[in-house]
Amino acid sequence: MKHRIFTFSAIAALVLSTPLGGIAQNPRQLQPNEHETNLPGATTIEAPPAGFDPITASDEDLAWYGLPPRPDQNADPDGFAGWAKAMRAAKTRIVPQLEQTSSFHGQGKGAGASAAQTTISTTTTHYNSLYIPWMSGFYVLSGATSYGLPSFYYLKGNIVVPVARQAPHCTGGWDNASAWEGIDGWGAGSKEVLQGGIEFDAYCSPTATSSRYFAWYEWFPNPAVAIPNFPIVPGDNVFVDVWRTTATQGYVWMVNLNTNLSVQVGFTPPPGVSLIGSSAEWMVEDQLIGDTSVDFGAIPFWDGTAYTQPGPFYWATSGTPVVETYGATTIASPLVIGPKAFVDIWQPASLDPQIWQ
Repeated sequence: MKHRIFTFSAIAALVLSTPLGGIAQNPRQLQPNEHETNLPGATTIEAPPAGFDPITASDEDLAWYGLPPRPDQNADPDGFAGWAKAMRAAKTRIVPQLEQTSSFHGQGKGAGASAAQTTISTTTTHYNSLYIPWMSGFYVLSGATSYGLPSFYYLKGNIVVPVARQAPHCTGGWDNASAWEGIDGWGAGSKEVLQGGIEFDAYCSPTATSSRYFAWYEWFPNPAVAIPNFPIVPGDNVFVDVWRTTATQGYVWMVNLNTNLSVQVGFTPPPGVSLIGSSAEWMVEDQLIGDTSVDFGAIPFWDGTAYTQPGPFYWATSGTPVVETYGATTIASPLVIGPKAFVDIWQPASLDPQIWQ
């Protein structure tokens, strides 16, 4: 996993007039209401017309207007209710202005590794949890070993934007962290991750402190793409949907339930990369910069659900919990608060400067 520091001025300098190496152009024919964005290879679909009702619309119409798949109301009534709430909240769809970053949110562990056989030497297992030095949250496995019907094709959930602060001391620069949902990266053979989420970074110098927040999407091993004109602030409840229609065509749709703004982007992986759908995850990724991390307090994840094409679905909290550690100290860990909900908690013990020595 690589996660590089950047500022928005640096992001602006990275906006590309030509495709970034490894980012594929979109080879498929676009539908009439679909358009290329300012970033080559990424597309967006126009908002539905006035009077369109996504709750009663056909699956084909939902796809035509770039809306995420609908959970089965009978098999997953709670999932359907959360989806319907997000659909009703999406009053205004923005046209995304995308900014390429040099930030990577990578895979959780080596392809095919089990919790007890991870390729990360500092990771151990204990009481059915996975301990890892940069992530915390949950992941679930579909059992798929290649792309097909058992594969995950869609996941969703709500993420509440936290307040970002540096800890345990001021670095004189930026520290980075993010919360995201993704497909692949933990299961057998999956080295890619199709994902979307939010970034929350903290700056500290002897004379000033600051923070920044933005939404992003990514198909790792490509770097993340920021969506800075989709505004988020601490306390916002952001509904995030990530899905694929083929092994090389992915989508992200987000709605800020506090502002009623939504955004939709279609994108593809780098050449030679395709989805398996063997895992789904809901993660907080806290980049340890030397001896500091981002103190994010607590981040609620609601209604986390992943769906397979044949119909079975998995709640986030039914999977394996992941605990972020620094040596023997827990930095962040998930606390289950419901069947499909957890709070990822940054541990106050992380403020003790002795643990970083």
